[in-house]
Amino acid sequence: MVFLSNVYWLMQRQFFLIKNSLGDLFINYAIIWPCIFSFSSGYFVPLVFFPQDPINKGTELMVGMVLLQAFVVAYFMMVDLISERESSGILHYHITATSFGAAFAARVLFYVMYVFSALLPFLPVSKLLLGKHLYTDLISWPLLVVVLFFVVTLVVTYVFALAALVREMRSIEYVWSYGVEPFLWLSGMWAPTYAIAKSGVPGITYFLMINPFGYASDVLRQLFLMIHALVRWA
Repeated sequence: MVFLSNVYWLMQRQFFLIKNSLGDLFINYAIIWPCIFSFSSGYFVPLVFFPQDPINKGTELMVGMVLLQAFVVAYFMMVDLISERESSGILHYHITATSFGAAFAARVLFYVMYVFSALLPFLPVSKLLLGKHLYTDLISWPLLVVVLFFVVTLVVTYVFALAALVREMRSIEYVWSYGVEPFLWLSGMWAPTYAIAKSGVPGITYFLMINPFGYASDVLRQLFLMIHALVRWA
C-alpha cells in the first residue's frame, strides 16, 4: 500500500506540472498537429506521388506517422526527465524520499498516459479533416485504441531505457541520432516494412525482424488496410 501510495502522489506531482498548460496541449495535439500532418502526409503527398491510388497510399502514410508522433512526444518527456535529474536533482530526491521502484513506476505510468492522451485524437481528427481520403471502412476504433496503448507503452519504455543511459544533458542529442533514428526510419514509418524488405538491401530483413517498432507500424496499418503487412519478408 505504501508503494502504491507513493506512485500515486508522484504521478499527482507530474500532473501538477502540466495542469496549467492543458489548454495549450489540447490545441497542439488535437488541432495543430493533426492538421499539419493529415494534409501534408494524408492528402498532398499521396496526391503528388501516388495519383493513381492516393487514398490507400495516403492512409499508409498517415498511419505510419502515428509512430513518429509517439517518439517525438516521448522524447520531449525524456528531455524533461534528464533535466530534472541533472539540474534540480528532484528525481534523486524522489528516489530517496520514496524508493527507486516507486519513482520509476510513477514516471513510466505518467509518461505512457501522457503520450497516449496526446496521440488519441490524432487519427480521429485526421479522419474528420480528410474524410474519404483516409480509408477507415475496415477499422475497429475500439481495437485501435487498445493497439495504440500498447504501441505507446513500447515507445515510452524504450525511450525511458535510453534516458537511463544518458549521463549528462549535453549528450542527449546523440540519443535521437543513434538510439532512435536508425530504428524509426526503418520501422515502416514512411513505407510499409514489406516494401522495405523487398528493396534487396543486404541484411535489411534481419534488421526488420529485430526492430520491434516495425511490428508496431505493421499492426497499425493492418487495422486500416488489411494488407497482409505482417508477412513482411515473404
